[in-house]
Amino acid sequence: MEEVDSIILHFLRQLNINIDDETKNITELPVHIIIEAASTCLSTINPSVKVTKNLPSGISQRIEVASQIASICKDLGYKNDVGYQTFLYHNECELRQVFMFLIERLPNEGKQLNTTLPLANQKSALKQDISNKIGEELKSMWIPPCCKPNTTNIGDYCYSDKTPTSSVTCLTDEQIIEKLLKIKEISQTNIIQPAATEPAQNIEQEVVVHKPETRPENKKSLKELKELAIVLRQKLDSLESEKNVMEVEFSQVQKSCERADADLKNVQNILSSIGITDIEADNVSDGLIERVQRNISSLHRQSEELTSRNLSLMVEIDKIASTMDLLEPERSRCRKILGNLKENAKALKDEYEKKEVLANQLKENYGKLRGGNKRSIYTKRILEIISNVDKQNMEIKKILDDTRQLQKEINTLEGQLDRCFSIADETLFRDAKKDDQAKKAYKLLALLHSECNTIVSLVNDTGTLARDIVDLEENIKTETAKRTEDTLRKIQADLTKIQEEN
Repeated sequence: MEEVDSIILHFLRQLNINIDDETKNITELPVHIIIEAASTCLSTINPSVKVTKNLPSGISQRIEVASQIASICKDLGYKNDVGYQTFLYHNECELRQVFMFLIERLPNEGKQLNTTLPLANQKSALKQDISNKIGEELKSMWIPPCCKPNTTNIGDYCYSDKTPTSSVTCLTDEQIIEKLLKIKEISQTNIIQPAATEPAQNIEQEVVVHKPETRPENKKSLKELKELAIVLRQKLDSLESEKNVMEVEFSQVQKSCERADADLKNVQNILSSIGITDIEADNVSDGLIERVQRNISSLHRQSEELTSRNLSLMVEIDKIASTMDLLEPERSRCRKILGNLKENAKALKDEYEKKEVLANQLKENYGKLRGGNKRSIYTKRILEIISNVDKQNMEIKKILDDTRQLQKEINTLEGQLDRCFSIADETLFRDAKKDDQAKKAYKLLALLHSECNTIVSLVNDTGTLARDIVDLEENIKTETAKRTEDTLRKIQADLTKIQEEN
């Protein structure tokens, strides 16, 4: 039975069921693996049958799943007794018979190959369609989405200068004099503001004139000093405002100079483009103006030609745009088809990668398996088992023939004994009427016959008892193999769970 279990486990591993390599007997399998194996076998035999492979947690759901699997096995033609207890509270013999039945019903390798051939043809046809669509897209003319030129407007720049506002704070007379001296230095260094030097000198003279008045030696009143400070602050504010105005004018003049330089560069570039390079030379020809006019007229003609050509191109672009608008639904339909084809190709690629990974895993698992797991070796073992069974059947047949022959001999001997006893009984009974010794012999013969009958009956009874003992031992072995105690424990545990659920 170990070889049968190894064959069953090998076929279950081929169906991608996670069974440990150390498992060598069916009884070592847990319940969820048994349910998964049975449902996988049923779905492989009949793909239209849908059975849950995962064992649910609830007891009632487990019983429903197991009873569904049992009913499907009966529909397939399983003749022995099968029910939910076969899978949930299994014993070795019944479970082995069920899996042997399911493995015999599994499809052959030839049928599996025939079923996979149409998928390969579909895959090649899909690849051909994808390549044809891509070739058509590459052969078609591509037109850029934006054909009209962009017009740019050149605007004027507005320059706005913010004049800083000076905040007048309360300053002492010495600080005012220092600021006036700084203003004088700035006015001397500034070239564009020559007029600002005179007020600064006047203010300096006034400050110099008034400076000795600020000393405590002159003994002027505080009111006059305050009035002098106010006058000086007013003059300082006026000078700062004039300075700011002059700075603004200076910045504007600089910007106008920069603009003039830029315009001059543009004019030089235009003249160089029309062929006039040496402008400042003394030997400029008298027909320079005529050349410039001719160049300008040629530029006008070229601009007119370009505008006419631009208009014709715009008309062509409008025509092409109208045709593109007409072809837009067809292009959108082709885009949708191409998108669907790309998605299908991506899905097929993912499926191919998954199957490739699965194939590599199966190859690794096949390499890890030791000798004796090949199909030919298993078939050889099965044939050896069948030959051994045939030999055992022949031996059993011989034993039965021998027992029949012995029974015939026993029956013939019993007949001979009965006939001999009847003859001896008749002769002794006749002689017992005349002779006393014959009477004793007749009594002894009757006693011997009765004792022999009791001995024969005892021998028969011992034989029947021995057979009954053998049968009882076999029944005990079968009952112990059924593991009724374990099943009773499981049933009690499930019953308690059901009571807790309710």
